[in-house]
Amino acid sequence: MGQRAKRTTTVTVDLGDLKAPWQAWCQNNGITPSHALRKAVRQAMDRRAIQVPAPRSRVTSKRERATARIELNLTTSELAALKKMAGYEGYVPTKWLVAMVRAKLTGQPQVGQAELESLARSNQQLLALGRNLNQIAKVLNTAPQNRAAFRVEVITELSRVIQAHTKKVSDVLRGTVERWHLQ
Repeated sequence: MGQRAKRTTTVTVDLGDLKAPWQAWCQNNGITPSHALRKAVRQAMDRRAIQVPAPRSRVTSKRERATARIELNLTTSELAALKKMAGYEGYVPTKWLVAMVRAKLTGQPQVGQAELESLARSNQQLLALGRNLNQIAKVLNTAPQNRAAFRVEVITELSRVIQAHTKKVSDVLRGTVERWHLQ
């Protein structure tokens, strides 16, 4: 009798205390331990593939007018759901689809009219708060005797954080309103 060729695709794993529960689980699920392990490895690898970030297009400051068209065929129920979702998020269906595509292509958030208004109000309030903090800091800097009551560096840092936040929100607002040129 000839010798069997050595298989190069096998893996030997010492399961220790897990061997008996593993075999019992496989038997209860009507699957061989090898098949179950292959399935688990595939699922783990598939999950990892999903977690790899998708390639994103860069957005430049060059404005581009949206003129390219695409036809999209949906079922009646899909169109109804699209209209409902778009309306709920403050969009007409076409603009909702465009926002979804842009968000996927660029990785940048897209906001509807309601969110735009909320972000603008938020920025106005944060800027007013920042101005008030600056006035407090100036008073404390001109009247050193009051420094014991307040920590100027905390107020200054809070003001810096607010300004950074308002810039970020302004960038989101500007990016949402303007048309983009993708590279």
